[in-house]
Amino acid sequence: MPSKANLAKIHIGKKELNLPDENYRDILYAVAKKESAADISDRQALAVLERFQELGWKPKQSRKKGRRPTNMDKPGDSRADQLGKIEALLTIGKLSWAYADGIARQMKLADAMQFVATKDLFRVITALRKKAQKEGWDLSGEKK
Repeated sequence: MPSKANLAKIHIGKKELNLPDENYRDILYAVAKKESAADISDRQALAVLERFQELGWKPKQSRKKGRRPTNMDKPGDSRADQLGKIEALLTIGKLSWAYADGIARQMKLADAMQFVATKDLFRVITALRKKAQKEGWDLSGEKK
């Protein structure tokens, strides 16, 4: 039985290719010798998806939302305060933590925000504030 994700992709591919049910089942049988996607293995599901791509289907890439660093939960800590500031700027700009991770990577500080040294967090804050100025975000409630 294929994973739920692969089974869902098969059904999405079928729909986006506008395959009639007869053609869809022909593909399943040609690739996996089964008449139902629920009966195939995960490896066979990947083969079906590959066949869909040969027919012109382009799966959409999922966007990672990014995750809030787990080491920002200690109030009163300088690190927690700075990460809170970053979180506030991301919220105002309607950006995800993945955006901040990208800034950290671009600045060669770390692969993710949770690994950025406390002494370097101000660099990410500065980058976000410059973006805020450039794009005209409302920072009227910001503490300096």
